Amino acid sequence: MAVSTWFRNLIKPKNFIEAQRPVLALTFIGGMTPFRLVKQNNQTILQCSTFGYANSFIHTTIFILCYGIAIYKSESVTGYFIRSDISNLGDILQAATGIGALVMTFFYSIFQRHRLIEAFYSLALTDQHFNEIGIEIDYQKSLVRNYTIVLLQLLVLATYTATSSTIVLSSGYSLCLAAWITFLLPFVMMSMIIILYFSLVDQCKHRFNLLNKMLEQLRIKTVQKQLLRYSDKHIAEVPMFQKPFAVTMVFPVSVTEIVNHLASIQSDLCDACESIEDHFTLQMLTVVAISFLISVFDLYYISEKIFTDGATSTHVNKFQFVAFFFYQGLVHVIAVMKIVYIASMAIRENKQIAVNVHKLINVNNYDDELTKQLTNLSLQMTHRKVAFTAYGFFKLDFTLLFTLVGAATTYLVILVQFSLNQSQPCNQSMINYVTTPANTTLSP
Repeated sequence: MAVSTWFRNLIKPKNFIEAQRPVLALTFIGGMTPFRLVKQNNQTILQCSTFGYANSFIHTTIFILCYGIAIYKSESVTGYFIRSDISNLGDILQAATGIGALVMTFFYSIFQRHRLIEAFYSLALTDQHFNEIGIEIDYQKSLVRNYTIVLLQLLVLATYTATSSTIVLSSGYSLCLAAWITFLLPFVMMSMIIILYFSLVDQCKHRFNLLNKMLEQLRIKTVQKQLLRYSDKHIAEVPMFQKPFAVTMVFPVSVTEIVNHLASIQSDLCDACESIEDHFTLQMLTVVAISFLISVFDLYYISEKIFTDGATSTHVNKFQFVAFFFYQGLVHVIAVMKIVYIASMAIRENKQIAVNVHKLINVNNYDDELTKQLTNLSLQMTHRKVAFTAYGFFKLDFTLLFTLVGAATTYLVILVQFSLNQSQPCNQSMINYVTTPANTTLSP
């Protein structure tokens, strides 16, 4: 009986916090969050646990020790494929970035945990406002969506690990465990961050989308002149939304009250987005920096292998070499694209609210009170804007992709020029040797 009740609660969440169970459980195991779900006064709340703090500390300690061992033994997965001054520079930069990012990410997750808690409770508060105007959130759909996000990211992580391990182990070459951990660690850490970030921003995006659908339905009813029949004593029918997670209910509120609640919901969603931005701002900078660094060096290694075939390991053939670095760079590029996509979609949905508000104002010629409420909501939209950044250095939107492509091209050209300058003295000596007569003594 107890098992069946536990399983029923697991697959049928009753509130927003319970619907985030798979995301919170995975990040808790990975040491990224110290929270656990606790029942208190018939409500589910987030509670920081001592084991959560200890788990984060253990993860940080193990990873730093592995980095130290790998550096001490001069072992790296990249060094197995290619050995050159540039590859050594890449290993040093990735190790330094990985250690710094690891420490900052784990400790930032602990010290900024209150911002993450505020984001969860702000989203839970928006659901209460939706309920006040007759809209109930289907948390089971939210749970399924979170399971999908988690499983897809874990699938990418498993594929990345399996592909890399297969290519290296197929040649019979063995690396120490510390080298493997330092190789897989950055992407594992990024996967945990992306899952939590994507899930929260996705919840904000869908609630912004729900606001837009309600405003669109109100505009349609106004155009049809049905709003003239409504008064404070009549029942306003809330629009029907089957997706993403809303159901229809009829609630005795006026249209002006609905707009007033919509303003409160938009404000709460902006609070949630600000909390998400404050908590993840440094982590997003870490993810983008590591992904950019790895992608640039991977692209250089592939170019050098294809066009020069120099300074590479003989353990693997050209296809294995290119496949390894191409897939490594690809998964990191996809990680950045996922962050940019979900952040841009949330920002666009929030901007669309202002458009729908003004469309409703333009067609409303019958209710002055409604126009006043819509004008206040429009003014609120002017001051409450949603933006996601990487510690203020750049915005997380589609323009970031163009910037990264331009920067990657620039640094790739620099690396190629550096590689050519390295090989130039040797080539010049060969030219002098060939063109100098045999009886001529070369001056030093």
